[in-house]
Amino acid sequence: MRRLGLLVVAAACLAASACGGSGGGSSSGAPKGPPLATTLPTSGTVRYKGDGRIYTVAPLHHPLRLDDIVVQVRRVAWRSSAGVGFKPPGTTTYGVVTLTVTNLTKSQQTVAPTQIWLRNASGAPFLAAATTTIPGNLLRRPIPPGRSVTGTLVYPTPRRETGYLLVYRFGDAAAIAKAEHVGLVRYS
Repeated sequence: MRRLGLLVVAAACLAASACGGSGGGSSSGAPKGPPLATTLPTSGTVRYKGDGRIYTVAPLHHPLRLDDIVVQVRRVAWRSSAGVGFKPPGTTTYGVVTLTVTNLTKSQQTVAPTQIWLRNASGAPFLAAATTTIPGNLLRRPIPPGRSVTGTLVYPTPRRETGYLLVYRFGDAAAIAKAEHVGLVRYS
C-alpha cells in the first residue's frame, strides 16, 4: 500500500511539474548514478524510469538531503484556521508543517513559494500560503550559507491529509519543471 502511494505521488508530481531531464542514457554499459526503478522506495535514491528524474526519498523524522538543501519535518499539526491572506476554494483545514531547512550552498538562500509542496496520498498538490498569522513562516526567509532555520509552512487543504512533501533544490526553485533531482519526505 505504501509503495502504491509513493507511485501515485510520483505520477502526480510528474503531471504537475512537467517532465524534466533528458532521460537519455548510454547504449553501452550500465547507466551511471542511482539505480533505475519503476517504483519509488520507502527511502533511498533512485532514477525513476517514468521520467528519468532522480528521486531521493526520506521517511518521516529523517532528514531529506539533496546537494544544496536539507529538509527535516519536525511536526505536523492541523488547524481549522491559520489567518492566511488567500483562502483557496474548498479549504476547510490547514496543515501547519514545522520543519528545519539547511542551506548547503555558499550563498544566502530563501525558500521559494513553489519549492516545498504538500502532496496527499493521492498526489494532489498544495502550495504553502504566502501570508499567515502562524509565526515563523519560512517563505522568503533568508537562510545564511551553511546554516539551518526552523519555521513553518502553512498549507490550505480541503481536509486533513496524509502523504509527502515534494522538495526541490534551491538551484531549481525558480524552474521546477527542469529539475533533474527532487526529494520526497513523508510528513504523516
